[in-house]
Amino acid sequence: MENIPKQHVGKSLDYNRQIICTSEDEAIGKFKQITKDLLNVNDWKSLAHGISGEFKILNSDGAVVERGLVENDFIRIDIPGPGMPSAEGYDWVQVSKLIEEQDVGYEKLLLTIHPIPSPLNNLNDVAHFFKEYASSSFLIERRMNQISLHYAGRNEEINIENSKLLDNVRNIVVGLMAKLGASYPQWKAIIDGL
Repeated sequence: MENIPKQHVGKSLDYNRQIICTSEDEAIGKFKQITKDLLNVNDWKSLAHGISGEFKILNSDGAVVERGLVENDFIRIDIPGPGMPSAEGYDWVQVSKLIEEQDVGYEKLLLTIHPIPSPLNNLNDVAHFFKEYASSSFLIERRMNQISLHYAGRNEEINIENSKLLDNVRNIVVGLMAKLGASYPQWKAIIDGL
C-alpha cells in the first residue's frame, strides 16, 4: 500500500472493509461522506459506537477547532483508562500526511498520524503510549462503484523512554493492553462507523 509507513519494528495492525454500491454515482456520494466523516475527528467518538476514546482537533495555537482535519493539526486523545500524567491526562498525535488523489473512476484519501510530545507544555517526552515512529493510517479508496476502507497501525512499540516514571508505568500498562488487542476494537469501530 503506497504511502502507508513500512513495518520495521514492534507490532502492526490492519483492518479492512469493502462497500460495493449499485452505481458509480452512489459510490461517489458515499466516498465524499466517508472522507468528510474521517476528517471530522471531533465526532469520532459518536462514530465509534461503544467504548471509545475522545478525539479533538487542535490547531498550531493549541486551541480546539470545529472543522475538518488538515495536515500538521494536533489530535488530543482521551483514551478510556489512565491518561498520561505529564500531558494533563491526554495522548497526543499529529497529522503527518494527508493525501487526496482523484482520477477518472478513482478517488483516494490517505491520513497518517504519529505520536508527538504534548504541544501544550515544554516537555520533549512523547505524550503517547507508543513511540514516536509508530503510525496510524486510514486509506479510503474508490474504484468505480467499490469503496475500500483500510486502517494500518505500524511500528507499534511501547514508549518507556519518558523522563517521568509515572508516564512510563502508565505507558507499559496501556501499551501492553493495546498490543494484546485492546486498540483493535477502537479502530474497527471507527472504520465500521465510517
